Amino acid sequence: IRKFRQEPVSRELLLRLVDAARVAPSGMNLQHLKYKIVDDPAETAALFPLLAWAGYIQPAGNPRPGEEPTAYILLYQDTAIRSGSAAYGAAAQSILLCAQEAGVASCWLGSVNREKARELFHIPEHLQLLYVLALGYPAEVSVAEPARDGDIKYYKDAAGRLHVPKRSLDEVLL
Repeated sequence: IRKFRQEPVSRELLLRLVDAARVAPSGMNLQHLKYKIVDDPAETAALFPLLAWAGYIQPAGNPRPGEEPTAYILLYQDTAIRSGSAAYGAAAQSILLCAQEAGVASCWLGSVNREKARELFHIPEHLQLLYVLALGYPAEVSVAEPARDGDIKYYKDAAGRLHVPKRSLDEVLL
């Protein structure tokens, strides 16, 4: 989802989402991921321009004014504990699934101006920003559909619905 209603996500729910990530599997149980909740309107507004949205359909995929996320969770790797791990996948997915269950939509963003985000939030060097999870109550509907002829590029239809092609089970199952 890339369009959000301007209804705040409660701090209580955001804490529950981070708590779900906190208990996700972690290699050797190192628990080297850290999280930052961004829900203050001034901070969310400052973070928004540091993110790139929906590269296949620029600029149609960008949230317009009044459609921005109302909260974010930033996922960091604490390199003082460990670097180079893929444990973030379990943590991020835990957040996204728990958010969905609570009626909160999300967008997992990897295209981030990490240096400017580090400066904005005064993040120490040993914490490496991995991903930003944009959160809010949805103001659009997305449709998962089978990919046709290997085309996985998402698109918007004439009604403005976001279509997200997914490879078939036969294509991904070895």
